[in-house]
Amino acid sequence: MNQLNRREFVAAVACAACLCGLGNAANVLGDDTTTGPSTLDVGPKSDYATDGITTTWMKVPNRVAVIRHDGKIYACTTVCTHKAGTINEAPDGESFKCPKHGALYDIEGKVTKGPAKKALIRYAISVDNGGHVIVDKSTSFAAEQWSDPASFVKAD
Repeated sequence: MNQLNRREFVAAVACAACLCGLGNAANVLGDDTTTGPSTLDVGPKSDYATDGITTTWMKVPNRVAVIRHDGKIYACTTVCTHKAGTINEAPDGESFKCPKHGALYDIEGKVTKGPAKKALIRYAISVDNGGHVIVDKSTSFAAEQWSDPASFVKAD
């Protein structure tokens, strides 16, 4: 039997994980893009009284940015759509930058400078009976779905 090179080994592990039902192959291979809880209480809606980016949950394990902008509150991933690096709030406080390869996204999550080509994914968001904003990472929305009422809450 031939010995596997590194690439073949990684591919074999990913395939085995999928076939064995071990979940997302990225988790098996050490990629942290899917870590953290699937729902996240990001605090009272009253905490989002002014426009801007809330950075509290942007790092691992949550990788979520909560934004108030243009009369809406929404949550997006902080995983760059180019090579899955964790994006940061840009110095202007109104956009995002990936430190890995320099991709830029506006406050809505649209790409303004490559190498990324796709906008950031948004997550379902709601307000619970206690007035807390809840982000549901198990439901996501691509840019063409951002008008879906489940992808934002009205800021009031």
